[in-house]
Amino acid sequence: MHELKINILIIDDDILLLRALTRTLNRLCPNTQITCIANAAEFEPLISKGFAPHIIFCDSMMKLPSGQYVLRRAKDISPLALRCLLTGDLSSNYQLQINNAIHFHLIKPFKEIHLISVLESVKLLNELPISTAHKTILGQLKELPFLGETTQNLIRELNKEEPNVNLLEQYIIHDPVLTGKVLQMANSAFMGFDNHTSNLKEAIVRIGLNNLKAIAVFLELSQQLNNKAKTKDISHLINKGYKKGELAQSLAKYLKQDRQTQLFAFAVGLLSVIGELTIVCNEQEIDPKKVPEFSLSAYLLALWGFEKIVVRAQLIDKVPTEKTLSLTVLHIIVEHIVTDEALNYSLEEYDFVDEIGIREDVESWFLANKASN
Repeated sequence: MHELKINILIIDDDILLLRALTRTLNRLCPNTQITCIANAAEFEPLISKGFAPHIIFCDSMMKLPSGQYVLRRAKDISPLALRCLLTGDLSSNYQLQINNAIHFHLIKPFKEIHLISVLESVKLLNELPISTAHKTILGQLKELPFLGETTQNLIRELNKEEPNVNLLEQYIIHDPVLTGKVLQMANSAFMGFDNHTSNLKEAIVRIGLNNLKAIAVFLELSQQLNNKAKTKDISHLINKGYKKGELAQSLAKYLKQDRQTQLFAFAVGLLSVIGELTIVCNEQEIDPKKVPEFSLSAYLLALWGFEKIVVRAQLIDKVPTEKTLSLTVLHIIVEHIVTDEALNYSLEEYDFVDEIGIREDVESWFLANKASN
């Protein structure tokens, strides 16, 4: 597949920072076209001439127009771009994120892993089979959920090639709710361990790093949205997420998938309700007929640095083109069971699961699972 050439716009009146950030981005991702402007007033004329950036980096402390104003305008006139605020202080800028003026905070001095996160997110979003019309709507939404600093730090550590388990333990232990959920999940029957553990490090190993990330994000989102109205609807969706996760992992195990696939299946199922949660809590702004719930889930997970296979498996509106068992197929099956309480395949889905040779096994698993409940 042709590699995406990333158009990057950097807006900052600090010429030295412009040069330093340009050098770093060129080194991290050679396939880029970087445009720099030192005067924020040049932003709108540049966009009006047809310039279409994939990423906008903008300093928060510029003279008028301010960086905050620029990124709010970018949401309207360049909605497909990821919006990144360059700031020396994260704490004072959360209101911007709550209002969805930005997608990323980057604190000076920048760390390469933070820049890599932005680059990887834009690549993944470009690859997702979501229409430009839907991406435009998603880019202009006023109230998308955001992740707090602690969860962002946890995700960044988990996204490293070799995460530090001691550091993960320290992040988790400062959040009693997350600590309790991690231990609960590690000791739950569907994880398949015979003995109980109260050791947080052992619990992390049991549930897996991918599931730790999924649980941390899901818990924060649940707590954030529970501060709003519609507590009953939100509680239903939270329970639905955990049920889908457990069923997806159970089905993957029954179909003799490896342990890693089983854990990924849980993450896919759990996180699949994020789109629904967001729509329920923002129904006056988000029309589910215009913004498919699973596209919204995929969009958010891509922004938050989740693995490509977890993000892509959210998109179950169409049967996969590749005739093989995948996380997307598991998600399609589990969504029918949780939503319809039956294997209500479409004709295309029926033919697909039959062709890849899992239809009878899925039916046997479904009946056994139904009988046990």
